[in-house]
Amino acid sequence: MARFGIGLAVLAAIYLVILVIAGWIAAGVVADRIQSRLAGSLDARVTVGDTDVGLITGTVEVEHLHLERDHIARLELTIDRLEVDVAPMGWVVFDREPAAVRVRGGRLLIAGPEALNLPPRPAQPPVRVGSLEIENGVIDLMVTGYWPGLARMVITIERARSHATTLRTGLSWLFTLEELVARVDLPAGMTVRITYKDRALSASGGFFGATPVTIPFVLPPLDDRSESVQLVALGKELGKQLAIERARRWLGKHLKP
Repeated sequence: MARFGIGLAVLAAIYLVILVIAGWIAAGVVADRIQSRLAGSLDARVTVGDTDVGLITGTVEVEHLHLERDHIARLELTIDRLEVDVAPMGWVVFDREPAAVRVRGGRLLIAGPEALNLPPRPAQPPVRVGSLEIENGVIDLMVTGYWPGLARMVITIERARSHATTLRTGLSWLFTLEELVARVDLPAGMTVRITYKDRALSASGGFFGATPVTIPFVLPPLDDRSESVQLVALGKELGKQLAIERARRWLGKHLKP
């Protein structure tokens, strides 16, 4: 029994060493895999920086990922650091679906109303993740065709968390959002703070005033056939409900019963 235990310990140690070496070797392969998968699913040009693979812990870290597409309208995504949790102890060979993805710093530029449109049959299936977290991300929207009179809107995401999501575009995670803390910079120097948690959306600053305006809001399920159209409808519905609640509060304050 003692020899058997020692043998198992030796085999386990050898296996761990193999995983460490394989992770070091696999870094380039994983980088190429990420590049080809994103390029095929999003129909874009993709470059991947330094990649570190930990097969024992089940972590993949990517530095400086850049994606760009300008067929009709321009879409550009830059991620400073990407952390991906996969199956540990080498099990990722059999289960390759990311369990969790964390974005640490990045910028998404959408210039033009057609920037999010994808071909009906992309070369690769979209990436599905178990959860998504974003810290210090920026969404730069220049889509005058969707919101007349609004030339540009910059959304700075301090923190966002979504549950299981199929990433068909850079904004698919909005439909599975669980928590959001963000700042929206509008033309004429107007700034609005947005928070979302427990199916309630709050807005303060700018048109809404210092006291947050809060409304219950349940996100609709994603229709992958027209995600860009659905995103525009979602933004308009949010704006309408917030404006109605702000007007209701103002009337209740200034008018007699």
